[in-house]
Amino acid sequence: MARTLLPGGLRAQLAAAIALVTALGVGLSFLALYSGTGSRLSAQIDTGLRLQISEWNQFAARANLSTPAALERTARRFIAAQRYHAASRIFVVQVSGGSGVTNDSTILELETERERGAHARTGLLDAPTGLATVPVSEAGSMRVLTHSISYRGRRVGTLRVADPLTQVDQAQSSLLRTFIAVGLITLALAVAAGIAIATLIAAPLRRMARVAAAVDAGDLSMRAGPVATRGEVRVLSEAFDRMLARLELAFKRQRDFVSDASHELRTPLAVLRAQVELLDRESDERRRHEATTTLLHRLDELDRLVGEMLTLAGAEAGQLIEPRPIELADFFEDVRRDLPLFGERDFQLEAVGGTLNADPDRLTQVLRNLVRNAVTHTQPGDRIVLAARASDGRLEIAVSDSGRGIPPDQLEHIFERFYRTDESRSRDSGSSGLGLAITRAIVEAHGGQIHAESRPGEGATFHIELPGYQP
Repeated sequence: MARTLLPGGLRAQLAAAIALVTALGVGLSFLALYSGTGSRLSAQIDTGLRLQISEWNQFAARANLSTPAALERTARRFIAAQRYHAASRIFVVQVSGGSGVTNDSTILELETERERGAHARTGLLDAPTGLATVPVSEAGSMRVLTHSISYRGRRVGTLRVADPLTQVDQAQSSLLRTFIAVGLITLALAVAAGIAIATLIAAPLRRMARVAAAVDAGDLSMRAGPVATRGEVRVLSEAFDRMLARLELAFKRQRDFVSDASHELRTPLAVLRAQVELLDRESDERRRHEATTTLLHRLDELDRLVGEMLTLAGAEAGQLIEPRPIELADFFEDVRRDLPLFGERDFQLEAVGGTLNADPDRLTQVLRNLVRNAVTHTQPGDRIVLAARASDGRLEIAVSDSGRGIPPDQLEHIFERFYRTDESRSRDSGSSGLGLAITRAIVEAHGGQIHAESRPGEGATFHIELPGYQP
């Protein structure tokens, strides 16, 4: 079915459109040439007839036309001198008070008999003064130029010069036959070319339709693939594949997120259930108080985990940040005051002035996550450095620690959700595994970048680069 030329398909529509445009072009060209050929040949005939009248005027200018006999003699001499003209040209001189003179007596006799008929129509001998097209017996349509012959102010006769329009009809008929043959061949070639072009254009579209059907059935791994042609179809195919890649990644992240969240929520919920059961059976007031304290602590952890999950959901929905100008001197001073609250470490802050267009609350959250991560992987008294510097309209912040570092095979995974480099230590410290994922989401929402560098045993450094800085 995919290879058939469906009546309503794109290939059929393109082929039909190309054939229609070709037929229209050939038809308009034929009409223009047909009309132009007729007009050109008619104009040539009219010019020849006018020249013939001019020749008569010159010939009869010095002749004696005072009597019908004299006019007849002059007319015969003039007609006898026109041997160089085509044999089909007819000369008729009607002499007032005399007989007619012509080079074609048969036509003259037939026209005279026609005039005597009961249903006679306008013919050669009835043509009005000037140019006219009239039917002539045995000759068909003819172009006639009628000229009055005068002598000394008195009309003595009428000169009619006529050429048949057969050559015009023959030329137009020949043109019609030629255009029919050429038009049919051109139309056939246009249809074939249209089908080929339409097939070439529609091939990637049909492939995308098959991929879309597979995606609709649940297979997100399908791709349209590269397109040999250039232009809009190629752009569409590439955009379609990028969309499918993002869609597949989004579904994978959603599945992973639901799976990981279910796993992460199961543990605190099980602990809460156990704590509630113990609390229900405990009669000692002191132990009941300790159990209540533990229960509240677990509830705080669960609340923090849900809050972090909602933060990531907001990041995916594009509703994570509300940027505004930040005075960096005041911002880093607040950070300096908060650093000792994270633990007994040797904190060092290298600040920078100026302003940054960012969300101050989210940027504070980023730095707290990175500092908290550094504290988690260092010992009391270890050095943690937070250094900021500006360059080319961007703010660069680096958070370094002197801890045990991150294994090279784990560097590319540390920003993933629920990923922990030290499973047991992270769980003991209350880490949800979402801190660095949230940090990356916030940085990328600002249009920035974040990456980590580390060597085992030599600590780790997290680099943040944010746009929107002004000195």
